[in-house]
Amino acid sequence: MTDTHIIDDAREQALLRRYWYAASYSSALGAGPVSVTILGEDIVIVRLDGELVASRDQCPHRGAPLSGGIVVNHEGGECLRCPYHALHFDGTGAAVHLPGAPGDRLPSRVNLALLPCEERHGIVWVCLDAAPLGDIPAWPAFDRPDVARFQSDLEVWQAMPSRISENFNDLAHLSIIHAATFGDASNTAVPAETLTVSDDGHTITHSVTMPQLDRQTHDGPLVPVRVAYTYVHAMAFSTELCIQYDDVRTEWIQMTATPLTATSALVFQQSARNFDIDGDIAAWREFQITVNGEDRDLLEVLKPKRIAIDGSESGEIALSVDAFTIAYRRLWRQVLGQT
Repeated sequence: MTDTHIIDDAREQALLRRYWYAASYSSALGAGPVSVTILGEDIVIVRLDGELVASRDQCPHRGAPLSGGIVVNHEGGECLRCPYHALHFDGTGAAVHLPGAPGDRLPSRVNLALLPCEERHGIVWVCLDAAPLGDIPAWPAFDRPDVARFQSDLEVWQAMPSRISENFNDLAHLSIIHAATFGDASNTAVPAETLTVSDDGHTITHSVTMPQLDRQTHDGPLVPVRVAYTYVHAMAFSTELCIQYDDVRTEWIQMTATPLTATSALVFQQSARNFDIDGDIAAWREFQITVNGEDRDLLEVLKPKRIAIDGSESGEIALSVDAFTIAYRRLWRQVLGQT
């Protein structure tokens, strides 16, 4: 059931509705509609005549879930047909045909209110507000013809999406939480990083060179190296990490968390690399699944389960290794102050 007020802070709820969220991988969209949940609201997405259409997953007539309908042809164009009374909706959201009363002129109030919906870099993005804040993350590396790539299976994490973003951008945990995968436990000190916030307040970029354990291929031996990390975080919960292993080899990891409730999120992650193009994708994928599991296990036990998105009154204590989280929460305070 749709719950459009799943966050107890009304300002946070209203603000979060204005950002772009990943709704589906493009590859998951077939010939019919799909249902997704964003901030407690059920959304239907369908492709009609080649164009994406998104709206609330509820027919204005009698409340049936439109995701249970089918795509049909009507007068030369594709329509989404409601599963209850077969009301037809075209790509503009207009109700254009009711089989039970084929001659009726349908009232405009039965039309669907469409939501902003775009397809970029293998992902379908939706905003719950007609006036989105910021842009969809620019992740062109995933579209390059000269890379190997994969998309991770979708997972629901029982953690705040803001904490998922903070963790993905956190440097101090890498040698500890990920000591069994790529973290170098013999080098725990966090080097100084360069961090900037864009003038429009929508992106945070930070970069650092630090030690980790690396494989030339994902089935090869681990060796200590120094790598250059560049993170570009786009509000609200999307980050691309570019890892430069040397002058030639680069890997991109793109992660975004779509809020389901105040304390749970649907996690999307996709990766690309310009080396080992013909290598074992399955081994690469399994490695990333293991890394994600290390993060998830920790995030799901943090307390309290729910804090303010800007960290206010959380009882947490900021330390020198928290550069991204400090900047991120400060940015949330600024944006909340403008609402």
